[in-house]
Amino acid sequence: MLSRLQQGILFEEQERYQEAVAEYNLAVLEEPGNPEPLIKKGALLNDLGEFEPALQALTDALNVRNGDYAALMIRGDVYSSLKHYKEAISDFTEAIAIDNDDADSFYNRGLAYANIGEVEQAIRDFSEAIQIDHTLGGAYNNRGLAFFRIGNYHAALEDFTQAVTVRTGFACSYTHRGRVYEALGDRTNALEDYDRALAISPNDATTLFFRGTLYFAANDPEKGKSDYEVLIRTAPLDNQFRALALKKLESD
Repeated sequence: MLSRLQQGILFEEQERYQEAVAEYNLAVLEEPGNPEPLIKKGALLNDLGEFEPALQALTDALNVRNGDYAALMIRGDVYSSLKHYKEAISDFTEAIAIDNDDADSFYNRGLAYANIGEVEQAIRDFSEAIQIDHTLGGAYNNRGLAFFRIGNYHAALEDFTQAVTVRTGFACSYTHRGRVYEALGDRTNALEDYDRALAISPNDATTLFFRGTLYFAANDPEKGKSDYEVLIRTAPLDNQFRALALKKLESD
């Protein structure tokens, strides 16, 4: 006979999520000294976007087992989703003190540092993550963004190139690299990267906007207008680039 925890895991595997949460709640009563049902519940609620109850479950888990690595990592992720970046940094830092050989902990803390504007610390964390896992495309991509933010274009170019090398289908890194090429005055390579990004994600609003803008700057208004029209047609109504494209077309 399955325990409540095992039954919850089974329901989760079957994508019967509300039933899984109910079983995890019963498992907490069945095993009050075991943090695992609370961790599983918190992780599932986090995946479902129910961040406040996820936060409570994970905090309860840490009250049962102080310093639990998995609970700290997941709670840090929840705090980041709630934009409570300093609390996220605290959890990731505690997790790193437990295990400093996990690339994800440095990567996630780097993202939190970047979100509060501590760019140099973010770069250090992304570098640590890369040192642990040389194939972590997200770390290259986000370190590239950090370098771009402080005007270190050549370092950003290297990181975005590495990002698309270690992970295929990484459309955003082509877009970011295109922006770096633009900043360096290289329109040809910028357009080639925007083309690569749109071959992967044809309706990406950010790429359509920057490629369209570059076409206008290069005196090719018909292609620029075409990109803007696709952007306006496909992007959400509240997308910032959609609003800018509309303004441009309405003014011409």
